[in-house]
Amino acid sequence: MAFKNQQELEAYAEWAKAELRGMADHARNSDLFQEEAVGHATWTLPHRLFIGKVWPKTDRNRAYWIISGIDIPTDHIESSLAETAREAARHFSLKWQLQAGRLGGLRDQDETGSSDDKIEWEKVSGKLQAQAEALYGLVEQEEIWRQTEGPLVGEPS
Repeated sequence: MAFKNQQELEAYAEWAKAELRGMADHARNSDLFQEEAVGHATWTLPHRLFIGKVWPKTDRNRAYWIISGIDIPTDHIESSLAETAREAARHFSLKWQLQAGRLGGLRDQDETGSSDDKIEWEKVSGKLQAQAEALYGLVEQEEIWRQTEGPLVGEPS
């Protein structure tokens, strides 16, 4: 990842730190584990998309992939479901497509809801489907995945 100047590098570092804090908060708020979280960024599209791994400080074997960014839901999967950040992104995309389909099905089954409720379900389902498709579009772009391998932020020992 090349930065044009020190200011761009510092802005990226601040963004990455905020995403790492958000990743740890997501792990705690989702009850993935109760103890202190440790993690690292694995792949980023600077200021847009963040994929990292997080685990409890005392047990690295209980790791999760976490994705976050602009206009996408923060989400997690078990680390055993993907070997690389690209595989994790593919998994998130498929997961969101399935969830969008389920939401669409709920919308169709909800006979008691108002038409406003059905429109809201439709919006949520459509947005999630669009996010899944956009992420899958990134997964298919070979050149953006070749640039990085492994942790982008120094891992704790």
